[in-house]
Amino acid sequence: MARQVRSEATRRKLLDAAIDVFDEAGYVAAGRTAIIERAGVTKGALYHHFDSMDSLVTAIIEGGFATVLTTFRSMCQPSSPALEGMIHGMFAVTEVLSVDKEARAAGHLVFALAESNELGAEVGGEWADAVADQTARAIAEGDLCEELDARQVAESITSAMLGTWLMTHYAGDSIGRVTRMWETLLPAIVVADSLPYFRQFLARDALRYQNGSDGRSVVEP
Repeated sequence: MARQVRSEATRRKLLDAAIDVFDEAGYVAAGRTAIIERAGVTKGALYHHFDSMDSLVTAIIEGGFATVLTTFRSMCQPSSPALEGMIHGMFAVTEVLSVDKEARAAGHLVFALAESNELGAEVGGEWADAVADQTARAIAEGDLCEELDARQVAESITSAMLGTWLMTHYAGDSIGRVTRMWETLLPAIVVADSLPYFRQFLARDALRYQNGSDGRSVVEP
């Protein structure tokens, strides 16, 4: 058990070191030596846990997007309307992408390696699946237009979120950008009777995240 704990600790050191090096130098310029020196481990330890840079990148992307998915799903509680959970979830994901180093690095790597690595499409598809489940429930609850295709709506929302995150990386104002994203989307997907309520809900949720240093600490799922 002690050996397993040490092994996992070494693996975590390597991941954290790679995240820092990628952030400072960029993926293309990053080298194994810099990662090994930052982690304070041997070359053998690196190859024991990650036999290539691709496997290291894969671990970061999978770990980062697992955090994103867990965060989103934790906000989508069966006791609350599905669309409320979706709005909560996207604000919470935005917060995670700004404060969680691995999640942020995963996003950067997906964009940087979009043309050469299919993992981004895979994890993006998993996120779209989770959003599609909530979209289907919101349609069944009568808050979204019944003629909508849940999968198409989910892909539009996740694509808009990824684009919003990319713009935020360069221009800031993450909560404001997510708020404006929802302000644009809501009239296109929400039934007329529910639209005033969800506009108010969005405004309240955005204000809570803007007023808190960590939105997850002030917004309950």
